[in-house]
Amino acid sequence: MKISRLEIENFAIDESPTIAEETISGDDLLLSGGNRSGKTLTFNAILYALYGRSGTFGVTSGQHSTVNVHFDNTDAVLRDQKHTYEHDGQSLNAGEGVRSYIGPEEDVRLQFITANPANQPISAHSGEDLLNRIRSLLSAENQIKIERHRRAKHDLDHLREIRRRGEEKPSIRQLEENLNSLPISRTQNRIEEIEELKELVESGEIESISARLQAKDEVAERLDGLYDRRRFLEDQLKQKRRELSDTSRYTQKVNDLIIDAIQEFTCPVCGRLVEEKKARNRLPNRCPQCGRNRDLSELREQLREKVDSADDRIESLKEEIGDLEEELSEVKAEITELTESEPELHDLNQFVRTALKQAEHDIDQLQERTNAELTQKREDLEEFKSQKEELGTQLENRQELINAIDESISAAEAQIEELEQEAFEEIRETFTDRLSEVYQEIAPDLGTEVGLTPDGELEFPGTGSEGIRPYDRLSSGEKRLVNLAFGLTVAQFAQENKDAHNWQVLVLDEPLTNLESDIQDAAARYLRDVEIQCIMTSPLDRIQSHFQDDQSQIIQLGRISTEAATLDEYL
Repeated sequence: MKISRLEIENFAIDESPTIAEETISGDDLLLSGGNRSGKTLTFNAILYALYGRSGTFGVTSGQHSTVNVHFDNTDAVLRDQKHTYEHDGQSLNAGEGVRSYIGPEEDVRLQFITANPANQPISAHSGEDLLNRIRSLLSAENQIKIERHRRAKHDLDHLREIRRRGEEKPSIRQLEENLNSLPISRTQNRIEEIEELKELVESGEIESISARLQAKDEVAERLDGLYDRRRFLEDQLKQKRRELSDTSRYTQKVNDLIIDAIQEFTCPVCGRLVEEKKARNRLPNRCPQCGRNRDLSELREQLREKVDSADDRIESLKEEIGDLEEELSEVKAEITELTESEPELHDLNQFVRTALKQAEHDIDQLQERTNAELTQKREDLEEFKSQKEELGTQLENRQELINAIDESISAAEAQIEELEQEAFEEIRETFTDRLSEVYQEIAPDLGTEVGLTPDGELEFPGTGSEGIRPYDRLSSGEKRLVNLAFGLTVAQFAQENKDAHNWQVLVLDEPLTNLESDIQDAAARYLRDVEIQCIMTSPLDRIQSHFQDDQSQIIQLGRISTEAATLDEYL
């Protein structure tokens, strides 16, 4: 699809160039003029025709602008008050029509080469994006397959996170915590203590122990005080250890990572769950799902204060725990010494002493309480075992599901890798070879063989003793020419591939300015010889000589008379 007619009026500013029903008939077009003549405005006007206000490079269309572009297949996109796309007598929404009958914006825009190096196609796309665009040109079917597997992997990753976290159900972590928190071992130990107490009651030995403890002598009173002190110390230790555990989590080496990852698990921008590995890889400053920036400095500062205060508290807690453990050890040793010195007290322990005290040394009451507690604890143990079995089954089922999802993810990754490798070999054999040929034709003195890394980065041989140069190390002139060659190569492959986009136009904003005259001539000749329609802006008089024939047209743009401060915003 080529441009046959242009109509541009009042685009961006009232003094913008007016192109009224200019007939082009699919031929090349040169928009010639000096500084502030509106060349860049006209370049952006064509972008505006296709993609509206969001499609231009920082230019606002204006309230009363008219940009109509007619094509050689009788289609037209009309950007006036209605913004429509005309096709076979039907009027569609402009955006819908452009997508349907011209092609995807991300592909078509590769054939718009702006004068600003930062906005040129190779500069504006990452290696992966560049590979995606090239693959879609060479084999739309292959790229569709890759995108399908990528979407499947993305959805599977999302599903895995939902299943792992549980969404409305308990997460795997919660299931594991619930399973580990079941007091089975503690209940079994308590049952053993109760059964030992029951034997003491039934054998009558408990009466001797009770009588000895109720004696008002020095040993009995000392034991009573030691047991109270032991319980107090054990309660204090439990509390201090819990506090130490809670405080210590702020001093782990991965503290920032953990806190940030917690913030990232649900994206604050797009609202989706985020796969944990991706969250860790993209931390600290971007949402791991959509990649948008987010500021964590305030959160980090708050955490840093907590960490600093936590460090001091940890040292204090460790000292307190050490003192308590030392005292508890001394108390236990003294209790052991006293009980071993008295034959009646050999079977005395903390549990027996507490049970007697709670029953006020009433043996009948103690026996009744012991039997009741033993029955209750045995029922509790069975319940805990039942819960363990149920939780274990849930955990096993959830893990089996995640394992199955992981297998599907691995299969999708393998398919993506295989398809990308096949496509990469094709790109290296066809696209980069063509790109090298075009580059050499455009710039015979500079053009050279272009290489491509698996990451999608273009490489160029160095000059003299220089080794391979990446794109970033090219001169501004080389970048300009490489992008020109890239856009033209894209257009050629799109023209040859019926499944690619339907835009057979290369739109160039001052592509040859500040280049040597022989390069300008070589590039202009080549652009005129190819079958792709070339619409170029240029201030150079020598370029006009290449457009003075029956297959092209030159539109002279005069200097716009307006305040420079206003115009500089657009040009």
